[in-house]
Amino acid sequence: MDYQIYSANEWVYPDTPVSPSGPRTIELLSACGARAACQIILSPVKPGAALRWRLTGAVAEAGTVEVYQMIDVMVEANTRDFGFCDRDGERRSDSVTRRAPFRVYDALRPLADDGQTRSGTEVLYVSCRVPVETVPGPFTGTLCGRIGDDEADIPVSLEVFPATVPSRESLRYTNWFNVKNAATRHGLEMWSEAHWEMIRSYGRLMRRGRETDFLPAVGVDVEDAGDGRYTFDFERLERMIRLFFDLGFTWINGPHVAGRQHYDAPEFVLSAGGEKVNAIGPQGYKYLAQYLPAWRSFLDRNGWLDRVVQHVADEPTRKCAKDYRVLVGIVRKFMPGVPIVDALGAAGLDGSVDIWVPNESIYHEYRDEFERHRTFGDRIWYYTSCVPGGPHLNRLLDMHLLRTRYLHWANYRYDLGGFGHYGLNQYVADQDPFEQSCPAHAGDEQLPPGSTHIVYPGEGGPWPSVRMEAHSMGIEDYELLRIVEAKDATLAHEITTSCLRSFVDFDEDAAHFAGVHRRLLEAASKEADA
Repeated sequence: MDYQIYSANEWVYPDTPVSPSGPRTIELLSACGARAACQIILSPVKPGAALRWRLTGAVAEAGTVEVYQMIDVMVEANTRDFGFCDRDGERRSDSVTRRAPFRVYDALRPLADDGQTRSGTEVLYVSCRVPVETVPGPFTGTLCGRIGDDEADIPVSLEVFPATVPSRESLRYTNWFNVKNAATRHGLEMWSEAHWEMIRSYGRLMRRGRETDFLPAVGVDVEDAGDGRYTFDFERLERMIRLFFDLGFTWINGPHVAGRQHYDAPEFVLSAGGEKVNAIGPQGYKYLAQYLPAWRSFLDRNGWLDRVVQHVADEPTRKCAKDYRVLVGIVRKFMPGVPIVDALGAAGLDGSVDIWVPNESIYHEYRDEFERHRTFGDRIWYYTSCVPGGPHLNRLLDMHLLRTRYLHWANYRYDLGGFGHYGLNQYVADQDPFEQSCPAHAGDEQLPPGSTHIVYPGEGGPWPSVRMEAHSMGIEDYELLRIVEAKDATLAHEITTSCLRSFVDFDEDAAHFAGVHRRLLEAASKEADA
């Protein structure tokens, strides 16, 4: 059995070679309160052999080491330059890592005591989490592995720098959680105690990924009392909010109050007593005039009014701008003082929101229009989804892995205080996320590879992904850049732009990034000592 160490910042594929001259020592760098990781390819191994690993030496006491068995997933189509997937007759993007179909290691199965190899090649992901209280310095040890009758003792070095990533993040980050999939994908009954425990498992994994905000994935129980009157029961919603706050989340993202029948629709609708009605029509207003005060009162009773931002309707465009303004006005009337936040399809909705969340490509194209809103005290975050593709940043399976980490370098580069994505576990219909990364969407579109999810429905609970790990390490980079900026903004800018100059101009070489990352840790540590 031979092995080779690969960076955690580059994709590994089933055909990635093990070179006799490749790296054979794990060398990790980390700040206190952060993490470091690598990938190990072992080949050849006997399929079905027992798989055992343990860490020895001082490095075992410096941090918590987690070993995952990497699972390869299918990428059946490529992202096109605009986003979504290639269509027949259109020019194929030059920005993808490989031409589909192909398989890539993304899912991370926690390596259990009864682990077994899956094929003639085994790939492991080693993640070392360094506690805040760790004393900085070099640590060494050995990762001792046994696969069947074969053994491998891999030297490990961990350099812990004095810089400390705070346990409470300054960057706001959220992925939308599908509560139904947390039941059906694990064979559980909705709202059973087993389902609640699974929800906790998902929330725990989300916090591990440094998410700060959560969109409660629970509908309010509404009863039609007749004569246009409604009563609202927030009991289940309260349980979920308390659960997520107990896990360390800091912000509620209030659920949207209305939506559209399709993306280009000019009007918003909502469900009032089970009936779809115009959100700003008489019946819709009558419903909102009861629901919104009840929602605000519920938050106030629990002391949560200062921990909520409110969504109104997702991705308003110029076509529905008039209705959106009216709808926002209704929300502001009944929820005074609560900041309004929404993903936006246009910059020209002045006065509508307090926190603008444009898609990355829209912000990139209309940056000046969005930036003028800062002069009125507004904040700007950003998001990605099934767009953009091409040379832009996103976290898709056929884009370079460093782009996922760079999402949060862009947060720093452009002073964007938050990042969001709709796809934590938004698997559609009968999609098997291990074998279908590009499910069908409206019309003849396909969602791009990995857009629907960043976790996998594993055995006994959700599994993280390589992309989720890259996200969290990118957030730690953001916090380190903020530390450097506090003492030397010029140096922080220089370090940032040595890797990322814009949303479409960045260095994807893992070796280059490793050098810059060391420089970032050194610079943040100097500031920490000052």
